[in-house]
Amino acid sequence: MRSLFEISKSGLRSAERSLSVTSNNIVNADTKGYSRQRIDKTPNGMKMTGYNTGLGVNISNVTRLRNEMNDVMLNEKRQNMSFMQSKARVFEQLEASMASDSGSDLDLSISNLLDTFSELSTDPQDISVRNSLISDARQMTTKFKDVSRNIDRTSDLILESSNSTINAINGLLGEIHSLNQTIAQADAAGAPDNTSLDLRVRKLEELSELTDYEISANDSNAVELRIGGVKVLDAEKADHLKAEINDVDKTYQIRLESGKTVEPQGGQLGAELEMYQTEIPALKDRLDELASTIVTEFNAIHSGGYGLNDNVSRNFFNPTNTTADTISLNQVLVDDPTNIAASDTDGEAGNGETALQIAELRSQQLIGGRKLIDYSVDLITSAGNSLSSLNSQIEARDSEIQMLTTQQEREAGVNIDEELSLMIQYQNAYQGAAKVMSAAQNMYDTLIGILR
Repeated sequence: MRSLFEISKSGLRSAERSLSVTSNNIVNADTKGYSRQRIDKTPNGMKMTGYNTGLGVNISNVTRLRNEMNDVMLNEKRQNMSFMQSKARVFEQLEASMASDSGSDLDLSISNLLDTFSELSTDPQDISVRNSLISDARQMTTKFKDVSRNIDRTSDLILESSNSTINAINGLLGEIHSLNQTIAQADAAGAPDNTSLDLRVRKLEELSELTDYEISANDSNAVELRIGGVKVLDAEKADHLKAEINDVDKTYQIRLESGKTVEPQGGQLGAELEMYQTEIPALKDRLDELASTIVTEFNAIHSGGYGLNDNVSRNFFNPTNTTADTISLNQVLVDDPTNIAASDTDGEAGNGETALQIAELRSQQLIGGRKLIDYSVDLITSAGNSLSSLNSQIEARDSEIQMLTTQQEREAGVNIDEELSLMIQYQNAYQGAAKVMSAAQNMYDTLIGILR
């Protein structure tokens, strides 16, 4: 008689617990990062004299259905995806700062200046052409400075963003460490904390968008994280990252509180470091090289020519200002355009050979085997070309992430129809167990009645 009560009691408990888990699955069907759960059951029994008898069912565990290896692969893909997306956003800003909708780009400014020198060579004494030349030259130098300032502004924005990224990483490391402790404690007690496990998956997913990391689990089910091969999180503590920045040399080092250097290669932070230290300085160097070449080549020819009123040799540009930030006209020419050298012979005001030589710089290969206009066009379009290449890679990586996400959803995601079907099954099981309990009660009452 007692065995009937034990059997029915275990059945009621099992059905109630199964129904509770299924109900939780249903209400969390649209909860991001939730993994569906199932009750693990084992038959309970005991050995009697001459036979074995069943004593109902035991609930051994609540299993969380999730492919951990899939999570690792997904996070690796997300690290790379975030790296490329972050670089793409910066290249979008650079593209917008270097190319304008109006078409008044750097290559056009240089071309206009050379065209005006060509016009001056045909009429060296025309003051209006000389004034136009000054205007075109000033527009070009202004364009150089605008592009340079925009590049610097983009660099500053990356610096600000990287500091926010580091703060976010530190926050996530602290949260994951707290979850590690909760999970380890629950694991040691033999009752896995599935809610904290799911929350840790979400935090690791958020972290994968910020930086690349390697993950491993210890015996207590806590995770250890390494960034660039350096441990930043273990069962004992979470280290904090801090930035050491030299904005002059464009160096950016990340260290732990222990002093160890950390070198992220992926995620948003990896992209920000690469753009700040490598991509943007390289772009700025190319812009400065173009400015320096123009100053040097123009001055080399102009200083050998003569203006309208004297035989004084003058530079066209200020020779001490050879960067895109500083390029400027010789103020003497601005104050008096007649000082612009168009002639290559003293006293021949109608001679335009010097102006012609400068105009012919258009066809000379002056920078790395390329002409000035070709080089400037390549410079202006370089950000757009990089962006186009990245977008193609992003599209391919997104397809991979979608495929892995679908695979994980099939295993960890909640199917409402399936859960409702299980709910009916557990309801029936509960009713069945209740009937066993009722039958046992009736038998017990009958026996008591007889004994009376």
